Amino acid sequence: MKEGESRVVLPVGCLIVVVLATLLSPVSIMGGDDARAPDFTLANLEGEDVTLSDLLRGGPVILDFWATWCKPCIRAFPGLDALATEYKDRGLTVVAVSVDGPKSRARVAPFMRSKKYNFEVLYDSEGRVAKKYNAMAIPRTVLIRPDSTIAYATVGYRPSNHEEIEKSLIPLLPTAPHEDGDVVE
Repeated sequence: MKEGESRVVLPVGCLIVVVLATLLSPVSIMGGDDARAPDFTLANLEGEDVTLSDLLRGGPVILDFWATWCKPCIRAFPGLDALATEYKDRGLTVVAVSVDGPKSRARVAPFMRSKKYNFEVLYDSEGRVAKKYNAMAIPRTVLIRPDSTIAYATVGYRPSNHEEIEKSLIPLLPTAPHEDGDVVE
């Protein structure tokens, strides 16, 4: 190899490593830890408006950007459903934000109703909210603290995602719910 050729290969190789590390890392790519989560209002499956800041009043929120045609997104749902079910009584809200466009949006409600997941589904067909959360690749999962700061964010699906999310989630939750439903700090 000529001397000049190795200089080109090394920077390109480093760039590939940096891009892969960024995509596979559970670190926020929205400005680092404690970045503010942009507020938004989107319609749910019933056509009702849902606002992030309202959801955060009840505790932390997990946003998961997905589409019906995205196989990794669908594989992530059982784990998200498990988190929603396990921590709902401790204030967690899980929201699946569909980025399906006009051609596939009609499939969202029937698909979600057939699965009976324990989380809210919102429509972002124009991708405005996805863009604010850098969801250029999906699934994109973001854990938001009640103070509207980002606690965790990741792109893609790996079986370990839910354990990683749970590690970041646990410190944000009250200790345990009372038998009467009240939460103990």
